[in-house]
Amino acid sequence: MRLAPMRFSGVSMRHNPEKLSITGKNRVQELLSPCCEADSRVLGRELCRVAGEGVLFGADCIEQYHVLEKLRQNQTPAKLVLPKMQPLYACLKELSLFAEPQDDVLHYRFVFVETRSPRKALQTERFYLTESSGESLWDIAYAYGRAVEVLTALNPQIPMIDDIDQGVRVRVC
Repeated sequence: MRLAPMRFSGVSMRHNPEKLSITGKNRVQELLSPCCEADSRVLGRELCRVAGEGVLFGADCIEQYHVLEKLRQNQTPAKLVLPKMQPLYACLKELSLFAEPQDDVLHYRFVFVETRSPRKALQTERFYLTESSGESLWDIAYAYGRAVEVLTALNPQIPMIDDIDQGVRVRVC
C-alpha cells in the first residue's frame, strides 16, 4: 500500500518521514478533597504537536531542504496533511539537519505545532463559498467544528473532498 505524501502549505514531501510522533493532550483539573474521593474534570484539549524525522535524497536534496526552511521562516499557519490522518492547521516550529553528511542525502527533523483555524467561522452560517482552488472539506469541517462525514453527507455533489474548485458553495449545516 502506498501512502499519500505529507503536505504542508501546498508543498508535498517526495518521501514521507521515517518517524512520526503526534502528541495530543487534554487539560484536566484535579479536584482534591480531604473528606471525599478525588475527582477530575476535562477542561478541553490542548493543541497537538507533530514531530518527526526523515530523509531527503537526490541531487537536489539541499534545494528540498531550503523549501522547508522557507516555510519555517514564513511562520504562517497552513494546512498540514499527514498520511492516514485528519488534516490540521499548524506552524512549522523547528527544522534541523542531523547525521553525517553523505552525497545526495540529508537527514532532517521537524516539529509542527497545531494552531487554530485561520478562518473565522460563523457557526450560524448555512453555506460556505470556497475562496481558492484546492480547499478541501477537511479545511471547512475544521473551521466550522463539524465532522467531515457530516459535510460529505450534506454535499453529495462534491465528488473529491480533498480538492474543491474556487467558488463552490458548500453546505455546512
